[in-house]
Amino acid sequence: MTDVFDSVMRSRIMRSVRTSKTDPEERLAKALFDLGLRFRRNDPNVAGKPDISFPQARLAVFVDGDFWHGRTWFASGAAPATNPSFWIAKFERNRTRDRIVDAELRSGGWSVMRIWGSDVRRTPRIAAQRVRARLRRLARAGRAYPSAKRRATLRSIRAGRRS
Repeated sequence: MTDVFDSVMRSRIMRSVRTSKTDPEERLAKALFDLGLRFRRNDPNVAGKPDISFPQARLAVFVDGDFWHGRTWFASGAAPATNPSFWIAKFERNRTRDRIVDAELRSGGWSVMRIWGSDVRRTPRIAAQRVRARLRRLARAGRAYPSAKRRATLRSIRAGRRS
């Protein structure tokens, strides 16, 4: 199938694609928060700036977009019809970069999870449960488990209660 937009319009559309706080990332973050987990988002201090990171447990979670990371290309060899040589090279570069980032994180003692955006979009709760399961395995191995800490609020302190 050929592109239905001219090159100017396609360029404008592609420039508007977000790189952080995408819909799948937002859904996963909400599901993790609902499970009581606390995390950092797009932390520049962690190699590859993972979408979600748990520094205490040293877990980096990347939500990979199906198109940008070439899910259909690597699964079934289906390349975009418009400019396939460009896109295949782009998918290969992205995959190579992902492998380099994963290796760098693992050599620094981090555990890495990569989750497809469509899987998060379809069932964010299940994706969050997968992350929680990995955190629990890491906790059994001696890493910190990042749960929400109850803090005393000013109102509860004034009322003589501590939470």
